[in-house]
Amino acid sequence: MDGQTYVQSKMRPLKSNKRKHRKSNKNNRISTNKVSNIFHNKIFLIELWQLIFFSSTSIFLILTFLNQAWKPISFDQTKITGLSGISNNDIKKTTSIFYPRNLLELNPKEIESYLIKKLPIKGVSVNRKFFPPEIHLNILEREPIAFASRVFSNNIEKGMIDIEGSWIPLQFVNKSKQNTIKLSIENWNPNKKKEIILIIKNRFIFQSPLQKIKINPLQEISLKTEHFDSVLLGSGTDRLIEQINKLNQLQKSLPNLLINTKVKIVDLKDPRKPELKTEKILGNEN
Repeated sequence: MDGQTYVQSKMRPLKSNKRKHRKSNKNNRISTNKVSNIFHNKIFLIELWQLIFFSSTSIFLILTFLNQAWKPISFDQTKITGLSGISNNDIKKTTSIFYPRNLLELNPKEIESYLIKKLPIKGVSVNRKFFPPEIHLNILEREPIAFASRVFSNNIEKGMIDIEGSWIPLQFVNKSKQNTIKLSIENWNPNKKKEIILIIKNRFIFQSPLQKIKINPLQEISLKTEHFDSVLLGSGTDRLIEQINKLNQLQKSLPNLLINTKVKIVDLKDPRKPELKTEKILGNEN
C-alpha cells in the first residue's frame, strides 16, 4: 500500500504540471491574439485616418480649383515676357476680346493664333495658372532686318521686314533697333517675298555692301550697293549667285578702267553679258 501510495503521489504532480503548462499555453495564445488584434486595430485606424485626411485634402483642392477656375480674370492678371518693340498696351488692346473670362473658358491655342495673326509675332506660348489664377504669355517678336515701304490704300506705308520677309509695322520696332539697320526695301510686296528673302540671306556675299532692294511697277528687281547706284537683276532671282559673283568681279576691275567716271547702271539680267551705263563725275573735268 505504501508503495502504491508513493507511486500515486509521485504521479499526481506530473499531471498537475501538464495542466498548468496547457493553461499557460492557452493564456499565451489569448495574450498573443489580443496583441495581434490591437495591432491590427491600430493599423486599421491609421489607414482610416489617412484615407479621411487625403480624401478631405483632395475635396478641398478640387473645390479650391473649381472656385479659382470659374472666377473671371482680367488683363491685369496676365504676365508677359519677351516684349521689345511691342508694348503691354498693344497686347492688352489685341487680347481685349478674351477678357473678362474664367480660366476654363480661355483657350490658349486660340489666343496664340490670334496674337500671331494680329501682331508681328514669330511665336508665342500661352499657359494658364490656377494658383493664383493667371495667364502667362511668352512672346517671340519678329526681328527686323531691313526698312521697307509699300503701297497700301493708295498711300506709301513705311515699316520693316524680318529675315523671312514678313512685314513689321514701324510702331512695333524700338528706336535702338531702328538705328542699327542700314538696309531698305522699296515697294515691298508679298508677291516678291521669295526673291527678297533670297537676296537678304545672301547679302554678305556682296563685296560692295548692299544698301537697298528696289521693286519697280513691272515687278523687276534692282539693287543699290555702296559702289553701284543701280544693279538690274530682272524679275526673278534664279541666277542670283551668278549675278552677285559677276558684280564682285566688276567691282575689282572697274576702278582701274574708269577714271573720273561713275557707273550709273549695271545690267546683270544676263550675267554672262553685263552692260554698263556710266556718267562723268562733275567737278573732275579739266
